[in-house]
Amino acid sequence: MIMKKIFMMTMLMLALISCKDQVQQISGSYSYKISGRANIEGNIRNLSDEIGTMDILHKTADSAVLTFNALQGPVYYTTAKIKGKQIELDTINRIVTYATGQHPVKVAGSGTIYSESIIFNLRYMGTTLNADSLVMLCKKN
Repeated sequence: MIMKKIFMMTMLMLALISCKDQVQQISGSYSYKISGRANIEGNIRNLSDEIGTMDILHKTADSAVLTFNALQGPVYYTTAKIKGKQIELDTINRIVTYATGQHPVKVAGSGTIYSESIIFNLRYMGTTLNADSLVMLCKKN
């Protein structure tokens, strides 16, 4: 009888722990770095790496608010949908600064969630700057 009660209590505790939703599991502060090549005014160029911090804030069981604070750069945010180990960003409007000037772009992307990291594949879509294979590596702080 005592063994049965201990077993039931253990199962109840495991059930409560596993009820934590996906967004709560990955919420927190991350350091990030974006790098890659882009077509800027018809020329393929390496973009300057962007580094900063990203915070994932709990919104619902399957969505979050992501805030980005680029070192020596802008602050921007978006929402994202999370399903299993996949995360899909809603489009972000932002300005990318390069040696040739400022370039307005729409940013879209998706990523894979790992235990302490998230790896995004990003696309920049603009009239003077386009990139379809940027990598954003996010490491939990």
